[in-house]
Amino acid sequence: MDSLWKRIRHDKADDDTLSQAWSSADSGPPPRPAPEGPPPPPHAAPKTIGIFSATAMGISLMIGSGIFSTPASVLGLAGTPAMALILWGLGGIISFGGAMAFVELGLMYRRNGGTMRFLAHAYPKPKLLLAYLFSWVMVVCIRPGAIAANGPVIGKYWLYAAGVENDGGWRARGVGFGCITLVSAINILSAKWSLRLINLLTVVKIVVILVIVIAGIVAAAGGIDIERNDNWSRGFRGTSSDARGYASALTKVFWAYDGFTNLVYSLGELRRPERNLPWSIGGSVTIVGFLYIMANVAFFIVVPIDVAINSEEILAAEFTFRVFGRSVGQIALPVFIGLSVLGAICAQTYGVSRLLDSANEVGFVPYGRLICGNHRRLGTPVNSLAIGYVLTLVYLFAPPPGKVFDLLVDFVQWSTWLFYGLAAAGAIVLRFTNPHHPLRSFRSLHALNALFIVFCAYITVFPFVPPKGGDSNAPYPFYLSPLLGLITTLAGVAPWYARMVWWPRKTGADLTAWVAAEDAEDTLGTPVLGDPSDDESAAGRHQPVAAATPEKAPA
Repeated sequence: MDSLWKRIRHDKADDDTLSQAWSSADSGPPPRPAPEGPPPPPHAAPKTIGIFSATAMGISLMIGSGIFSTPASVLGLAGTPAMALILWGLGGIISFGGAMAFVELGLMYRRNGGTMRFLAHAYPKPKLLLAYLFSWVMVVCIRPGAIAANGPVIGKYWLYAAGVENDGGWRARGVGFGCITLVSAINILSAKWSLRLINLLTVVKIVVILVIVIAGIVAAAGGIDIERNDNWSRGFRGTSSDARGYASALTKVFWAYDGFTNLVYSLGELRRPERNLPWSIGGSVTIVGFLYIMANVAFFIVVPIDVAINSEEILAAEFTFRVFGRSVGQIALPVFIGLSVLGAICAQTYGVSRLLDSANEVGFVPYGRLICGNHRRLGTPVNSLAIGYVLTLVYLFAPPPGKVFDLLVDFVQWSTWLFYGLAAAGAIVLRFTNPHHPLRSFRSLHALNALFIVFCAYITVFPFVPPKGGDSNAPYPFYLSPLLGLITTLAGVAPWYARMVWWPRKTGADLTAWVAAEDAEDTLGTPVLGDPSDDESAAGRHQPVAAATPEKAPA
């Protein structure tokens, strides 16, 4: 451990020396590029993601806590298992439509950053506002909040397996803290081992769901002695008619499907994207959608509706206890379910660190050179991972005990699907504004895109609609989660103005030039020049070879 620490300190000193050299170079005229083009960016990420790892990144994030912790909430909001099943199927179809839009955009812009870059190219005015706000809310709110929501779910399942009674959530948060810390450490030390852990836990979670599905089928056939219920014979009797309740239910369904976009934040590390991107994203949504529907069928075959609703986040544990008994149902499977959720945390941590690194690279963060880029020896974005870790701990420990999981889920989902809908709309916009993009080797269907956009709008508008009969029994006001999401998103306008409007006026720097430079590179095959995070001469950061030299900031 001492030798590793000395190595990190030595490499950090090398980075500081290199950073000072860049700063000195920026004060003078920019060097002329060599005839064969510029050298690759320092500490560029290697192409380490193949098709299996790419598919696993989507599956591992989608099959996290969602399918184990939200079916009870969805059932309570829908009223009947039949309607709940329709919502899960609808979520799969809609998510597939959105996934195809992200495949089209990902093949057009094959760099790390994903949705940030998609929004920048589709909506460049005013001053990349939407791309900046997405980066802001994703790094500050969405991913740290989601990881913080998943952590205690691991704790609840493992404590359930240990026979520990619920203590209001603090023990579960303690377990979550340990898991989040472990995952962050692995991501810092090795990208390859992070991917290997994601792949391993993806296999584990698929096996867990298949065990649940097969057990449900055997129980339905009479092979397992269980208490019979009327979950399916009741049909649609008792189905809810509350539009706002369906919006909340779909929010939780989409929480479980959220993850098909995870790969796009690491596109710069994907091998053969023209083949691997469509198969990995499309395949992950298809596999997960089938498993989700079958898992819900199994849950409601075994667990009566009133017990299912009251079981809240541990419905899967209740199912396994009834089917397998104490030794397997209450101990073994909950442990593996916790490992499944741990895989989601691994995938979330890997993806968001690449997004923060990309936001620094394009100049969204002041003095981003101190943060941007992979560590020289470790090959991972150490500073980005550390920032994400600290923000996650804030969301993990700041909320008071109680219905923290539902609050965090609804909170992070509001902003998530707002920007996902805007990105899918961007795929349509770019068909008109850039109809002949040379890398558009895949075209999504407008009808599926439109369906995805409509439902994104639905689940961002209807959470503000008062529920029927009021919310007197709710632990917090119905509008609190979406309002927090809206406030957090709009809070990004102030740093956007300071960075993208005020700073360029003061210095003459052009922090939007990288968008045109990337378009030129993709269209003409001209490589992009420049240091990825220069704060003082950002005007020329991503200029193509034939572009003018950058403007020098005034003294």
